[in-house]
Amino acid sequence: MTCEEARQYLWREPFQPVRIRLKDGRSFDIRHRGMTLAAEAVLIVGIPPKDDPNAWYSDRTVWVRWPEVDAIEPLPEPAMPTT
Repeated sequence: MTCEEARQYLWREPFQPVRIRLKDGRSFDIRHRGMTLAAEAVLIVGIPPKDDPNAWYSDRTVWVRWPEVDAIEPLPEPAMPTT
C-alpha cells in the first residue's frame, strides 16, 4: 500500500472508521480521523488508552513503514439496538 492509497481511506469525507492490517498480522482500528498521520515514508498510528478504546487521543503511537501495510478496510458498523 502506498501513502496516496491510504490517504484515500483516511481523508474520506465524511470520515469512516477503518481497520489497518499489517503484513505481520497486527491490526489497528482507527475510529477518529486524528488518530493517524500519513507521511510519505511512514504511517503513524495513535493507540488509544486500553481503558478507553474510543478515545479521541492516543496513549502511545506506532510508526509503520508503508511496505508493512497489507490493507486498509472499513470497520463494520455496529448493529443498531432493537426495541
